[in-house]
Amino acid sequence: MNGDESEDGSFNRRTYLAALGTATATGLAGCSGGNGNGGNGSGGNGGGGGGNQGELGERVPNIQGVALGGVAGAAGIEQGMQHVKQQLNEVLGLQMEVVVKELTTFWNEAYNDARTFSLHIDLSPPFPSNLDPNGLLMPFHIRNAGANGGPNSANYADCNYSQKADAQASASTTEERRQLVTEAVAAASEDFTPLTLVSNVNESAYRTDQLEVVDIGTIGANERNPQLLWNTAPKGDADGKVMNMTPGNFPSVAYMAARPATPWTGTVYLPLVIRDKNYELAPGLATDWEISNEFTEFTFDLHEDATFHNGDPVTAEDAKWTLEFLNDNSDQFSPIGKLPYDSIEAVDEKTLKVTMSESQPAWINAFVPVWSGVLPKKVWTAAGAEENPTNPEFDEIVGSGPYQVANYQPRQLLALEPYEDHFIDAKGNLTFRGYQDRQSARRAFEDGTLNLLQNISGNTPKQIQDNMGSTAEVVAGESFSSWELRSQHSFGPTMFPEFRHAVSQSISRLLLNEFLESGKGEPELYASLLGKNHPWRPDSNDPLTKVASPEPNAEKAKQVLRDAGWGWDDSGRLHYPADADLTPQWPKESSPCQEPDAFPCVPDICE
Repeated sequence: MNGDESEDGSFNRRTYLAALGTATATGLAGCSGGNGNGGNGSGGNGGGGGGNQGELGERVPNIQGVALGGVAGAAGIEQGMQHVKQQLNEVLGLQMEVVVKELTTFWNEAYNDARTFSLHIDLSPPFPSNLDPNGLLMPFHIRNAGANGGPNSANYADCNYSQKADAQASASTTEERRQLVTEAVAAASEDFTPLTLVSNVNESAYRTDQLEVVDIGTIGANERNPQLLWNTAPKGDADGKVMNMTPGNFPSVAYMAARPATPWTGTVYLPLVIRDKNYELAPGLATDWEISNEFTEFTFDLHEDATFHNGDPVTAEDAKWTLEFLNDNSDQFSPIGKLPYDSIEAVDEKTLKVTMSESQPAWINAFVPVWSGVLPKKVWTAAGAEENPTNPEFDEIVGSGPYQVANYQPRQLLALEPYEDHFIDAKGNLTFRGYQDRQSARRAFEDGTLNLLQNISGNTPKQIQDNMGSTAEVVAGESFSSWELRSQHSFGPTMFPEFRHAVSQSISRLLLNEFLESGKGEPELYASLLGKNHPWRPDSNDPLTKVASPEPNAEKAKQVLRDAGWGWDDSGRLHYPADADLTPQWPKESSPCQEPDAFPCVPDICE
């Protein structure tokens, strides 16, 4: 197939699916760009066609691809990886094994550069914190690559990109920051990082016979929509609102109260500022806030009637202690990270002033609305939090949000009831139940045990509508993220940009849309760390690199490799260029930040 310049091609999906079923049956450019420096080879055919090739280098060995298991859309992800496997074989003459790995195993291997796999399909979750570009750019920073546990699942380590990412994080004006974000995204795009596939659609469902749902907004019906949770009222025989939750999302009180996480944020604990139903900043514990001096000073006016669940008033001193506690223990609460506070001052009982030593435009967008919120200083210090921050011993759970805890069983159940003295009037009880697999959650929804079912995917929405009719309503929330094929940048063959480009040209985004989004998403043809609907995405695609067409373009894929000196033997197997440097980008047990001579362009990190 061809049509690289087409934006909206189509193909015979039924024939292709049948072929796929028969065949399968069943995230360094570096300072130098990471090129193989191959010559201009000619001739050769991939996928079973050999020869008349000039001198070839080593044969590209078999590789491994990962399909994430136990996550939303796992079945579609595995189907997608099987498609990538087939196309690598048929188009590029390369064998790939697809292995299913649970998320914790995958994280451990990817974040420590284990080099056990080369490709995986992933999705940056549409968390409210990721509305600020910092949350999507920094995981790909050079300091997070290599065997150091950093959250760089592609082990992408490019100095130019990292410099831009650092600069945008401390820009003094919104205009300057937007330009730097565009430059960073463009730099990664030119490196074919990541290979964007299709836009994400966030779907959930609720039972119309049990709930009077309001305030869905653009976020959708999920735990990240606090207004939905507050204002939706139970009706009929329903005792309250009951939502499914991944068990790992509520392992302990300390973990949740001191990390930006759900389902505690916006319910038991309330931040100073929240993201409302349309992702906009809105009052939380603070009724008003002011930003001044180029994003270095932030002043908050706390709600006069705000109290903790033990009746004590929420004060600026509590907020001050909370911010200092989290920063002092940032090594324990790693998702937060150390922040450059110059001073944190309780101006009076209800006024908090935070001063940064440098501009921090992302703080108000990516940190304040998603950290669990103001903690009661007296309760936490009495529980020994200052001596043992990750395991304080509480007599009771005391929060600052519109819900208080009625029953808590780690990884199983979080049952909440309205806190009557809160200034937010929460309507009805709210319960989160842990489900290891999504089929169990769906069955519970159909039998009425659950009445809010979030993160449904694949054919589940259609099955729910077919089985339940008007008793269930499926809701599609607006997402700002995209599915991506991420390549490992630390070793071959995926460390070579031309190989990443060839892979991108080999796969069908139309088919992947069927697998990953049941056809409801849109093919993404430009590499971008920010999805089509992200508010910081460049206004046009001009700064981005086009990496694909909707359908596979086999000839384009092979030509990209030929032009860089790659080729195929008489058996149709892919070979590196004869002069390719196959040395991994840094030692396996190291990281680029431990190699300052190789990466002098980020001295503050690498020295």
